[in-house]
Parts: sequence; structure tokens; C-alpha cells
Amino acid sequence: MFDQGVMSLHRISNRRLCLLLGIFIFGYSWLAGACLQLWVIPKLFSNAGASDGLVVLDSIGFDRIAKVRAIEIVNQGWSAWELRPQGQSPAGIATLFYVLFGSSPLSMLPFNATVHALSACMVMVVFRNYFSAVPAMIGALFFSLNPASLEWVAQIHRDGIFILGNLLLIHGLMSFSRQYEANADQRPWHLLSLVAIPIVGSLLIWVARPYWLQVMLATFLVSSVVFIFVGLSRRGRISKRRMAGLTAMLVSVAAFQFSLIRFFSPFDPVVMPDVTNMASDLGSGKGSGKRSGGGLPSGPVSGSDFEPVLEPLTPHSFVWRQSEWLPMFIERRFYGIVLFRLGVIKTGGNTLADPDQLLDSAGAIIEYVPRALQLGILSPLPNLWGGQASTPAMTMARKVMGAVTVLFYACLVGTAMGLYRMRKLLALWVMIGTCCFAILIYAITYPNIGSLVRFRYGFYMLLVGFGVASWCNLLWFRKKLN
Repeated sequence: MFDQGVMSLHRISNRRLCLLLGIFIFGYSWLAGACLQLWVIPKLFSNAGASDGLVVLDSIGFDRIAKVRAIEIVNQGWSAWELRPQGQSPAGIATLFYVLFGSSPLSMLPFNATVHALSACMVMVVFRNYFSAVPAMIGALFFSLNPASLEWVAQIHRDGIFILGNLLLIHGLMSFSRQYEANADQRPWHLLSLVAIPIVGSLLIWVARPYWLQVMLATFLVSSVVFIFVGLSRRGRISKRRMAGLTAMLVSVAAFQFSLIRFFSPFDPVVMPDVTNMASDLGSGKGSGKRSGGGLPSGPVSGSDFEPVLEPLTPHSFVWRQSEWLPMFIERRFYGIVLFRLGVIKTGGNTLADPDQLLDSAGAIIEYVPRALQLGILSPLPNLWGGQASTPAMTMARKVMGAVTVLFYACLVGTAMGLYRMRKLLALWVMIGTCCFAILIYAITYPNIGSLVRFRYGFYMLLVGFGVASWCNLLWFRKKLN
């Protein structure tokens, strides 16, 4: 009976499989979110916001902002609405639902469920490039049903939108890579989707975390160089006209991302510091904007979504050593990463990793890469699988994450096996490389493991889900041989 059900899944088209998966994840997400908000959280927790089903501190803050803005919109009209009230886009989105359906976090659950279901479908689409229906669906389910996802499925958060945006961009990059390999679909609607999908993904990232567009733009540009090189090396399989068209599409997406960063993103003095002397003491305290002292920029520089202002460091506590081999615009990005890292360390926390590690130059950051990858891919390490966290909810989350981390390690072994077996596929290297690069950036920037685990979810769980699909594919293949 089980084998017959598996074979029937193999006969279903990709679109129907995605539809079935999306409906299931949507129903699960809505039901799980409702159970948590209506019964579990009010009964188990007594903190502020628990009566409304909110337990995550950021979500409680978003809820308060949204309720105030909803009242303003009722009194003043829709002209009072803004996407980022107090700089927080989740509050702006929640405001829309509060005005239309009532000022309760329950009104956000269908939206959260839809976003999470779309992410599951995107993972399924990505995995179907490498696996048959059953392994791909199991990998997508593993991605979607991780209990950690309930933090944005059942609460008010930006992570669901952020994850979906990154998945769309990864899918877009993989589609471009197949086009340059001259073995992909040539229909006009498919070529149009090459541009449309990464643009939509860029917009979602811009809504959730505008600063991350800089990272994805860099990924897009590096990938573009690789794609063009591959296309030129296979001139017998791809025409000059097609090469020019694909390159124009890549440039248009990159130009769109750059315009969002340059003209439509709120200025972030940490990620894009405007300094003229990178070797100066950070604690000289000469304010933001152009400054010869290179002091710690004013503004939010912590690891929370509600980012408190960090007090300046002491004058001689840290000195940035400028590199002679890097262009200034790249040096500034390294400098911004270190500033943000210092802000996270300054705010403290129970899960800080390597707080005393001095990253005072671009070279020091590069030397730290192996350790950062270890933290990014293997965290939480065993010392964080128990003990007390900052809140009762996070203490419970530690135990849950500890129980599943060993399983994730086994899944990552499957990822390595799948990568080795399909190592000649450029699109797979694009997916793996993008995920590892994103995890690396967050591991360096966020030494707080609690924040790192949440921020890396979309990239990390894509690797884990791929490993699950790889193991399932191996077991399925062996069963067919027997």
C-alpha cells in the first residue's frame, strides 16, 4: 500500500505536487499558529503579550506599534499608514490587517501561513531539479515543519518574508545558471520569469531587511561573472545573441537591486558607514556622516530587530587597521560588519560566541572565516543544548533545538553526499555556495548564537532539506534495486 502511494506521487505533475504541499503547509501553519496563540501561550506564559498569544519580545513590540497606527488610520485615513513605522516593517504590515480585520495577532495568521506555504513550494521547486517527487517533497516538508519556524508562523515577524525573498533569489540564480549551460527551457514566459522571480525576491528582502540586499547583490554579481565565463567557454552550445540577452537580464536585475539599495533603503550607518579614515579610533565619538575620526556611528547597532542605540566604545578600546590591498568601498563593508558585530557583543546575551575575538582588519576577518563557518553550520554546539536562556520561551527552545541538532548533523552528511554525486551541476553549486556565503556573513556579524540560528534559517534549512532529500533518494534507489 505504501509503495503504491509513493508511485502515485511520482505520477503527479510538479504543479499539482506544489499545490498539494502548499495547501498542507498552509493548513498546518494556520492551525499551529491558532493553537499557540489561543491556548498554549496564554496558559504557559505570563509575560506581557501572552494574553494575546505573543511571547517573542520583538513581536510584542510590533503589535504595540501596529495597534497605535491602526487607531491613527481609523481617525485620519490611510494617509497615516507607512511601511516602516518606527523603522519596523512587520508593524507596518500588521497595521493593514489590524485595520481590516481587527487589532488581534490572530488576524496575521493567514498571511503568515501563506508566506510559509509559498516558501515550502519554492523549496520543492528547487529540489525537483535534482530529485524525484518523493525525496523532493520530504525535503521540503523537513524545511517547513521545523519547530523553529513557529516563531514567525505564530508570531508577528519579518523572518517569513525574508526567507521567501531569499528562496526566490536563489531559484532565480539557479535558473540563470541552467540557461547559460544551454540546457534549459526556452519558452518566452520562462525567460520572463528569469527577471521577474529575482526582482520579487529582492523586493521581499527590501521589505524585511533592506541591508541584506547588499549581500545578495554581491552574490548576484559574483554569480554573473561565473555564468558569463561558463557561457563563453561553451560557445558551441550557446549563441552570441542568447548570451547577450541573458547578460542583459542579469544586469537588469542587478541594477534593480542597486537602485533599491541606493535610493529606496533607509540609510544604515552600520552597514554603509561613510568614513574617510578607517584606521582611526572608533571611540572618538564625532558623530555620523563624514568624519575624520571614524568614530562609532550613531544609531542602532545591535543584534535585535528592535535595535537599541549602542553607547560609544572607549577611545582606545578598538582601532581599525586599514588594508592597503582593498578598494575603499570594500573596506567600508568589512568595517561595517565589524561595527555591527561589536554592537551585538555590547548588548550581551547568554549565547555569545567568541566575544573576545578581535577582528580589527579585513585580513583578520578573512582569517576568522573557518571558525565562522563552523559556528554558522554546526551551531548550536552542545554547550547550548540546555541551561537557562533569556526568557522561558527561549529556555524551552534550547531543549528543542538540542534534540534536533544531532539529526541536522546527519542531514548535512546527506548534503555532502548529494553535492559529491551531482558535483558537475553548476546550479547546485550556486545553491550551496549562496547558502554557505549567507551563513558565513551572519556568523561573522552575529556572534549571538540565538540570533544566528534564526537569521540563517532559510539558508541552513535549505541545506538540511537537501540532505534529507539526498538520503531519501539513496534509500529509494536501493529499494528499487532490491
